[in-house]
Amino acid sequence: MRSVFLSKIGVKKARTVLHLCNTAYGFRASALPNGYPQIWSRDNGIIALGILALRDTWLMGTVRAALVTMQTYQSKRGLIQLNVMPNESIVSTENAGAVDSNLWYIITHAAYFHTLGDKDFLLESWNAINRALQWVEYQDMNEDGLLEIPEAGNWMDLFSVRYNTLYDNVLYYMALRSYQYMARSVGTPQDHHQFATTPEAVAERLNALFWIDRCWHAGHFSEHLEKLKAMRLEWFMLYQNMGAVSSRPFYFPWVGFREYGDFFDSFGNILAILTGIADECKRDKILTYMRQVHIAEPYPTKAIYPAIRPGDPMWRDYYRSRNLNMPDHYHNGGIWPMLGGFEVALLVYCKKWEQAEKAFAKLTKAVNAGISKQWEFNEWLHGKTGEPMGFPFQAWSASSFLFAESCLALKRVPFFEDIF
Repeated sequence: MRSVFLSKIGVKKARTVLHLCNTAYGFRASALPNGYPQIWSRDNGIIALGILALRDTWLMGTVRAALVTMQTYQSKRGLIQLNVMPNESIVSTENAGAVDSNLWYIITHAAYFHTLGDKDFLLESWNAINRALQWVEYQDMNEDGLLEIPEAGNWMDLFSVRYNTLYDNVLYYMALRSYQYMARSVGTPQDHHQFATTPEAVAERLNALFWIDRCWHAGHFSEHLEKLKAMRLEWFMLYQNMGAVSSRPFYFPWVGFREYGDFFDSFGNILAILTGIADECKRDKILTYMRQVHIAEPYPTKAIYPAIRPGDPMWRDYYRSRNLNMPDHYHNGGIWPMLGGFEVALLVYCKKWEQAEKAFAKLTKAVNAGISKQWEFNEWLHGKTGEPMGFPFQAWSASSFLFAESCLALKRVPFFEDIF
């Protein structure tokens, strides 16, 4: 009973955080002026999922305002900016780039249109959406059907994921499917962007390149190499040097030139299931692994497992910047309530009702914690102790909590189950 009571309070507190983050230009990432006062494109995309599932009319207006802001500051080449401060006309030039800003912009437009059916707004934005997708396609520099991402060039912006990344390419699949959904309601075929690839081809490449299966080592390895060659995936040479990797129960987080990340990326794997890219067999292996390694302990959900430690080949000295990415911190194994919301959605999607309820109860405890007071909806928590860290009153922590609550109430995952 106490967890149900806390959850109801949590919904009210989450709404309060979102109202504090609300501006005429979209949602600030954090309600604190010394937190993240900017309008972040990826944050607003993720925030939109909770708002649209909630169907809060006033807050949905801010989702629209964020899309307008992203379009207003779109570059001549079609880039959706990482973040902006519209009241000061400041465009961010920090970090290593943000390919996922464009992807979330397209996905959010589809989610907004799916919820409100505002065709006039979609038509007004159609040229910007086309340009945003074209810019994304130019990030496939070798035209093999997958995007190439600079190091630290996505939501894990202080972490060494790079080149063909799982998270960004699952978003690429989502953006292409989102575009197809919107295009059916807009204009004539002449008004539509012509894809460089198809969502089905992206999914096929992800399953071919990022999933290592034990059966390859039972006589099918050479057959798989030929499949990679046929797909024009140049990294088939990588697998010839992977004798020590018999299989993994999850998708690799990234694959590069004769190297790869060998750890579990929660966001990428969760999205791969929610979008249907992972078949039932892969889904079950991922879910089992998440449970076995306690990915949601003490709270949902750790960004990666295991954490990267000094001396590991994946370690970077810049992880020490502001002490952010030390082991079990931030992206390096820290707990993110935002990801916790997606894990609850995943369990609902897989009809694991009891597990979903338990995960939501733990997520409620996570957002109820705080550095100086209760209900801080912190950005992240320590991966082992669960101690709140990062900035409080984080908009996507609040919105993902509401997204999780909506999924449980509806017993389905809005937008994902409709579009993908």
